[in-house]
Amino acid sequence: MRKILSLLLIMLFLAPEAQAQLAEISGQVFLPSVKREQRAFRGKAYRNRLSASSVSKERSEILQSSFIDVIVSAHPLSFIAGTTPLSDAKILQKDANFIPRVVPVTVGTAVQFINKDNFFHNVFSITPGSEFNIGRRPTNVVRSQVINQVGEIKIFCDIHAQMNAFILCLDTPYFTRVEPNGRYLLSDLPDGDYEIRIYHPDLTGLTERVSIKDAVSLKLNFTLAD
Repeated sequence: MRKILSLLLIMLFLAPEAQAQLAEISGQVFLPSVKREQRAFRGKAYRNRLSASSVSKERSEILQSSFIDVIVSAHPLSFIAGTTPLSDAKILQKDANFIPRVVPVTVGTAVQFINKDNFFHNVFSITPGSEFNIGRRPTNVVRSQVINQVGEIKIFCDIHAQMNAFILCLDTPYFTRVEPNGRYLLSDLPDGDYEIRIYHPDLTGLTERVSIKDAVSLKLNFTLAD
């Protein structure tokens, strides 16, 4: 009887550990040379930013190759993963740039916009379904905007036409920014089927379906193209 009781106690203590076993997906992302367009127009032309034909003559291209704008996310297909709003999402306006240029968030996150320049800035979006305009703000003024629509949201400053950034709103808690060396790590993944998505605002995104079983981790490399 004592042996049976001891065995039951051992199983009771081991069960949570077995249930807690989670997997990782890691690997390398490879990028081509990225051409990012620098906006050089002013005035009322900002209303047409989403129309390539209307602004292409007023743009000049600068060359950029960077991993900082790459976001890797895992989207469950065989189960529903709950998300909670992030508490520390911030975009600075400094040296007439948005920093960082790409910000991943979950649905319902309030993104803080902070002006760190000694002149006025504005933040607005005309992405369908996510339109907002916080108005023109002086130095050190903080304004928050709640992001509720899944997908890419483009933001601009109506004072400085060269400024642009992207909020990537996700419906999954499993995502990460790629490291400066191109490596990434998605951790704490339960068993199940996933769609892995590789995002960069200037490049064609990639998707790949994978399955995790028995908490076995995976190694996946991706190469983005123009």
